[in-house]
Amino acid sequence: MNNIQGILLFPMRDAEARKQFLIACLVMLAAFIIPVLPTFLLMGYTAKVMRQIIDERKNPSMPAWQDIDWSETFVDGVKLYGAQFVLMLPLLLLVVCGMASIFGGLMSMFLLAEEGTRPLGSIGIILLFAGAMFFVLFSLLSLPYSIILSAVAPHVAAKRSFSAGFDFKEWWQVFQKALGQFLLAYALSFVISFAFVLVMQIALMTLILICIVPFVMIPYSAYLMLVTNALYAQAYSAGRDALQAESAA
Repeated sequence: MNNIQGILLFPMRDAEARKQFLIACLVMLAAFIIPVLPTFLLMGYTAKVMRQIIDERKNPSMPAWQDIDWSETFVDGVKLYGAQFVLMLPLLLLVVCGMASIFGGLMSMFLLAEEGTRPLGSIGIILLFAGAMFFVLFSLLSLPYSIILSAVAPHVAAKRSFSAGFDFKEWWQVFQKALGQFLLAYALSFVISFAFVLVMQIALMTLILICIVPFVMIPYSAYLMLVTNALYAQAYSAGRDALQAESAA
């Protein structure tokens, strides 16, 4: 993957980039107050950044907020969010089933203790076991599934289409051609997240630093969204180029 440092630093590359990043942080702040809607706008903004890399063959930069079409950007964000949300539903379903099974098992055990009914005890044990299995399955599948879906966001952004997220054959071919690039992009995103969590844990041990945690969360969330999608876009661009070169040969 080329120019990793440039991607990691592009939201704060210069004074103009920092100005646009500050506006992105304000949009992220609004997302903490108004559910979902500002998130769509920021995700649409990241789609614009991804198209810089994929279609315009440029290094990522922070587009001027005053120059973007806000309604178009919002719609782009809805498409991006919607495709990712629908494709993540299988994992969410595992979590919901796991929580429901454990809750049902605990309730059965509670009723057994109250009424002394043996069948309830057997059902409770089965439900608790099933709940544990759902969470084990979630743990085993979440990492590879998330890595595979990293190709969806740049594909939807490039195609400007919600349905493009479900054109599995097309984005899967791109993913295969740049598997190493996508793995690296995911690893870098994980390292950024881990470093932040580590810093926050240290901050939470100190009464003074704990007060700044909410203020750090906002720029961190905006930064992670921008940089992660830019990394995936570069991996997608490499995979698409390799696929086109293979087709032309």
